[in-house]
Amino acid sequence: VLTDEQTILMRPWQAWLSIVLVGAAVGIVFWILTALLGRYIVEPLTCRELVDAASCVNATSLAGNIAAILSALLASIELLRMNIAQPVIIAVGSAAVLWSLAGWTNGLFWLESIAWAIVLWGLSFGLFAWITRYSRLIPSIIIATIVVLIIRITLVL
Repeated sequence: VLTDEQTILMRPWQAWLSIVLVGAAVGIVFWILTALLGRYIVEPLTCRELVDAASCVNATSLAGNIAAILSALLASIELLRMNIAQPVIIAVGSAAVLWSLAGWTNGLFWLESIAWAIVLWGLSFGLFAWITRYSRLIPSIIIATIVVLIIRITLVL
């Protein structure tokens, strides 16, 4: 649909669903990366010497933050491969919203933790895919930034 003020890219529901499925797959990758980074890299480095106990306690959150960055990078590559418009906004917006996911799910049973990662990454990708339906870059960035800020502030409250 072409109007005077904005152009909207109409994605068929199959394309939108494929983006959501990529998000769900990224949720699995995020969980695996968090577990691997936490166990084999972050915990050995932060818990080796018990000089700073806070670093050792926050090892899972730190591993999750690193995993979110790596997952967003891998997601951007996959979305580029799929010829999705504005893939960086989708991936970075999702990573920004789910930045603390490892901390939120820390202590849950591993299946529940994976389920939350899959659902939340899938929903987040769906949200930002919907936001990037506008073909203009600047409005998409502005709207995505506002949405990230609203969600992050709401989660803190």
